[in-house]
Amino acid sequence: MTGIHSPYKPAIRLFVTAELAGGAEMTLDEGQSHYLANVMRQKQGAFIELFNGRDGSWQAELVTLSRKSVTVLCIQQTTAQHASPDVWLLFAPVKRARLDFMAQKATELGVTKIWPVDTEYCQMGRVKTDRLEANAIEAAEQTVRQDVPDIGPFIPLQTALLAWPEDRVLIFCDEGLAGDAPYAPLEQLATATGKKAAILIGPEGGFSPAEREMILSQSSVLPIHLGPRILRSDTAALSALSLYQAVCGDWRLTHSSSSLES
Repeated sequence: MTGIHSPYKPAIRLFVTAELAGGAEMTLDEGQSHYLANVMRQKQGAFIELFNGRDGSWQAELVTLSRKSVTVLCIQQTTAQHASPDVWLLFAPVKRARLDFMAQKATELGVTKIWPVDTEYCQMGRVKTDRLEANAIEAAEQTVRQDVPDIGPFIPLQTALLAWPEDRVLIFCDEGLAGDAPYAPLEQLATATGKKAAILIGPEGGFSPAEREMILSQSSVLPIHLGPRILRSDTAALSALSLYQAVCGDWRLTHSSSSLES
């Protein structure tokens, strides 16, 4: 089997937690069963794709269907497991619709952890992490990625930084640099190539002076400049992730690269 891509293109992909292997049979949960039987109107003998973040992608046959229960049989692996680049996204939560958007797009852009953190100017006092997880799963299913990002607990930024791993670069998207020149985010990000990384995005009101001092005091911090305009939080997150993937992540790999062969 070669590459992270396969000519097999299923119409439906579902994330499961069960082990995937040839001949494995499982009953899908009620929500997935309803989706297949009642929304997508699938029939016995139809094929879908399953993934669990560990065993690659598998072609599976629908064996039995009812309105509340669908049983599937794993037939063959279609794509070997491929890990996403090890980059996290830390951000101060925004309004619910935009929070959903950020979870979806961050997943599409390949982050391995989505981590909402509380800051002094944060707009939200509570975050439904199960909702973030649901959005991440749906986005992973639609994007043909083979894993789903972890969802970090909603904790104060200070708490997260106190336990920050020394081997992970903290890419600080510093709105305080907006308007300054020169700025060269590609060159700045290039120094993080080959390293574990996390991108930190602030709330719409920005970070407080005390927070900025705390962030900049981190030994692993890498402040970057996202250009001459102050960006909205969700725009800044997508911009930074896109730049990171282009410079350090899997956008810089080619389909023909031998590193993608299994």
